[in-house]
Amino acid sequence: MRHRLPIALTTLRLLLGPAALLCALAGVPRIAYLPILIVGTLSDILDGILARRLGVATLELRRYDSVTDGVYYLFLLATLWILCRPVVIRNVGAILLLLVSEVAVIAISLGRFGKYPATHSYLAKFYGLCICVSLVALLVYDASSWAIVSLVVVAVVTNVEIIAIHLLVDSAPVDVRSVFAVSKRKA
Repeated sequence: MRHRLPIALTTLRLLLGPAALLCALAGVPRIAYLPILIVGTLSDILDGILARRLGVATLELRRYDSVTDGVYYLFLLATLWILCRPVVIRNVGAILLLLVSEVAVIAISLGRFGKYPATHSYLAKFYGLCICVSLVALLVYDASSWAIVSLVVVAVVTNVEIIAIHLLVDSAPVDVRSVFAVSKRKA
């Protein structure tokens, strides 16, 4: 049973995205997004930690985690569209830049290795925390453009690093600390 806990945490996050969208469609108070976002972020942090400690951290589980992140955040983007449409429209160029950088990471990983990316670098982990902060600011506190613009800066820097990692390694990277760790291994 305890070996299933990491999968359960990842699956919980997969379900929280549609839950957020349903909340937006139902018009629930904005404070309802705070537990969704916190639990989603904590599940993202804890699933990997528990998988490693329980000895069940497989490549398949890491990829499931990465795919789940993508699905979860797409649902949250749809939720943003419903609740924060004016801010989204004002920042559509920045959001498109973020999405293009995400698609570029996926395309390069699939193109080079035929696998969905699961790099999990330190910068990617920081990016995940920044996503949580930005989404709390937008969905709970109805923040303005700063939340999107600052997130896009972190996203692009992170995705440039992940692309560099994918271009420097010879096999599909999983759990690579940073581009500098790859450079040291190659030297």
